Amino acid sequence: MNKKLLLRIAAGLILFTCVGHTFGTFMPIPSEETEMVSASNIMKTTLVPMPIGKKQSYFDILLGTNICLSIYLLITGLSFILFSSADNTSRKLLLLHSTGLIGVAIVSGLYFFPLPALCTGFAGVLGFIIHFRE
Repeated sequence: MNKKLLLRIAAGLILFTCVGHTFGTFMPIPSEETEMVSASNIMKTTLVPMPIGKKQSYFDILLGTNICLSIYLLITGLSFILFSSADNTSRKLLLLHSTGLIGVAIVSGLYFFPLPALCTGFAGVLGFIIHFRE
């Protein structure tokens, strides 16, 4: 098997996992799973003081983490697709990863606290600047 085919198979597996994870994150908890519903309600009402910014519930922290993982899987899967093409991969990859960093910054700002949002957002902006200057 050649490298291109293997990378596309890997990308398909990653993107399949991404879709499953994303749908699983946003699916409602079945009402017959009473222990899980009860635990979810406790997580939604228990607030955690964050080092910077407003308090977040455990549920919000978990949701933000799950969204970050979905973004990571999507970006990684698309990167594997780009790796399979030989032309100008580094510029495309830089743009793709910069976009991913901006996505993570937005999620971090919404669900965590500002410092990771600022760091990843700034790194993404720098990546865009470098990409468009080349």
